[in-house]
Amino acid sequence: MVTSGDLPGLDLPNLDTHSELGALGAVELGHPVQDIDGDGRLDTVTTNGDRAMHVWTDLDHDGYADHVTLVDQGGDYAAWEFRHHSDGTTEWVRTDAGRLGS
Repeated sequence: MVTSGDLPGLDLPNLDTHSELGALGAVELGHPVQDIDGDGRLDTVTTNGDRAMHVWTDLDHDGYADHVTLVDQGGDYAAWEFRHHSDGTTEWVRTDAGRLGS
């Protein structure tokens, strides 16, 4: 469940590893500061909410996040991809989840 609170710089609800992102919609990454895939182009923003760290990545460099990984203070993590469907709809789809160190 998405709860209130804002992520610095992205103006999003405070998310954690148990949040449902399916209907969140596109997330604009205005000023990426990290190059997570090593291609020489900045593509990633890392933010911290009250309950988790968030790593938002724009792999196709269109200005919108394609992937997010959430890691909470207890070591739980969840990864999501933003998918575009042939009928024009979009959604965030969970691709991985678990616990670090287990």
